[in-house]
Amino acid sequence: MDLVAYRITFPQPGAHLVHVRLELTAGGEICQLWMPAWSPGSYVLREYARNVRSIAATVDDAPREIRKIAKDRFELASQPGERIVVDYSVYAHDLSVRTAHHDASHAYLHPPQLFLVPEGYAGPFRVAVDLLPGWSAISLAADPARQERHSPGRFELDLPDLDALFDTPIEAGLLAVTTLPAPCEHVRLAVWGEPLPEFVLPRLARVVDQVERFWPARPYDHYTFLVHAAVGARGGLEHLSGSVLGVEPDWWAPAARRIQAGTLDRDDDSEAGVYDLLELASHELFHAWNVKRLRPLALGPFDYGRENYTRELWIAEGFTSYYDGLLVLRSGEISVKAHLQRLADSIARLRDTPGRLVQSLEESSFDAWIKLYRPQDDSPNASVSYYLKGSLVALLLDLWLRELQPSGNGLDAVLAELWRRGPGDRETRGPSTTNTYSYPGFRVDALEQILGEKSGLAEVPGAIRALWSRPTELDFTGLALLGLRLSEKPVQPGLVDPGFTILDRGGSAWVEFVRTDSPAERAGLASGDELLAARRQDGSWLRVRAARAARVWDHLQPGAPAELLVSRRERVSTISLAFAAARGAPQIERIADADLAARGRFEAWSGRRWSDS
Repeated sequence: MDLVAYRITFPQPGAHLVHVRLELTAGGEICQLWMPAWSPGSYVLREYARNVRSIAATVDDAPREIRKIAKDRFELASQPGERIVVDYSVYAHDLSVRTAHHDASHAYLHPPQLFLVPEGYAGPFRVAVDLLPGWSAISLAADPARQERHSPGRFELDLPDLDALFDTPIEAGLLAVTTLPAPCEHVRLAVWGEPLPEFVLPRLARVVDQVERFWPARPYDHYTFLVHAAVGARGGLEHLSGSVLGVEPDWWAPAARRIQAGTLDRDDDSEAGVYDLLELASHELFHAWNVKRLRPLALGPFDYGRENYTRELWIAEGFTSYYDGLLVLRSGEISVKAHLQRLADSIARLRDTPGRLVQSLEESSFDAWIKLYRPQDDSPNASVSYYLKGSLVALLLDLWLRELQPSGNGLDAVLAELWRRGPGDRETRGPSTTNTYSYPGFRVDALEQILGEKSGLAEVPGAIRALWSRPTELDFTGLALLGLRLSEKPVQPGLVDPGFTILDRGGSAWVEFVRTDSPAERAGLASGDELLAARRQDGSWLRVRAARAARVWDHLQPGAPAELLVSRRERVSTISLAFAAARGAPQIERIADADLAARGRFEAWSGRRWSDS
């Protein structure tokens, strides 16, 4: 079969429809076309074919019936050598990093949602995009100089194989494109939406440099960040030679104001959004090694039509979540105090997730397809995020290794060795993904072997293995090794812990989640209840509104009888309970009288001086 070509046009921007023309030469009597059901890096079946609005075909310029034979497959009759043209439109109006989005200002072309592929065909492919007036385009191609072609009103991209096709998004629209300053001139930044302020670029470059120097070698020649900077944009998704970041413009607005006024302080809240951006970029870039190349066995080559199960996502995502913040710390682009507080916030979120004692990290990884990406009202009670708990297990492994081998590099050395024994000797810089996916991937026993070696124990103790194989409570007393102490901030006496969270629906307070074994659960409060009012027993009813619920709880006392007035399926009733006392938030502080050895270990771990703020 000759090269398969796609031409993308935008006939109705207001309708959010992307038109795709597929051209190919028939290789047999039946031509089947299929579309992926999911995107690598986002482990849930999204059934992208549901976005196909209309489809028609011609064979040698004559109309030919094309019919749907499965949820993600189409079929038409053909003869070898006939020229097939298939025209179809795709609805694209979900602003996320794992779906396509199109309006009058841009088109984010997420390949799994857009491209029907002939059955049995593995490449090469050509994608042409007809640009609207004023638009430019860019992709996540491994070798932009060879693969991308730019001309007035048109953008073309050559892709050698199927995995490259699905792994190379295109951004077309009103874009601001630049390169990062030295030493990261090989990194492009393409922003749609609000422009990034100038002060972000050198800071991002220092983070990128820190991530690249963490690993034994850089597995790409060029890297591209596609940034969606718009209200409602969220998340990130990794690709072989780039990543897509969704960020809110409000993230950097406070810091920009403080810089303009000359009053920026790295310890104040104005930097929080900038830290979020830097950690997001650090996370997705780290994935260029950990998960895109150094990956669990099941994650490549991919079966795009069904779940690809693995029990190691806690390594792929959890370890990456640990290092995304730690490498920002080592770059100097976050204060020590702010990083330690973010670490404490992670511990708090885990503490407030009862599912940590129900589901192991291996189970969480395996069930990602039906749990993490498809939460329901009891999810925090029944499951735990392999991102969150996986990152804290990475911290504990790092502390454990540094305690046993004080002169070693802890978990850093483990990942470096896992890289060397895995994809480290494969050339992955070119457009083809053949070498990348010739590495079969690893299982957890490969990690365990290196952990045993680096610890000096030869084997991983059962208590360590239980961190990921069982729903074990985590113990953070090992922070003392670094001269750090985990404690709870004192809480104001008399504050209550409701034991549930609420959603704001037009100002009304609706119960979102009820924590297991809380007084609220024992009293029968349920997700989906609307909270109308609350009172102390025999006191006055106080109207509950989402925006002022905390003020209502201030009128209640821990352990004292109280009542909630709730509406459930349009029936109003009262629920009697006694709230528990609120707990203080975890905090991590440096121990003032930590010895020199602990201070030295802190500096080796953090890349910062003990005296740094």
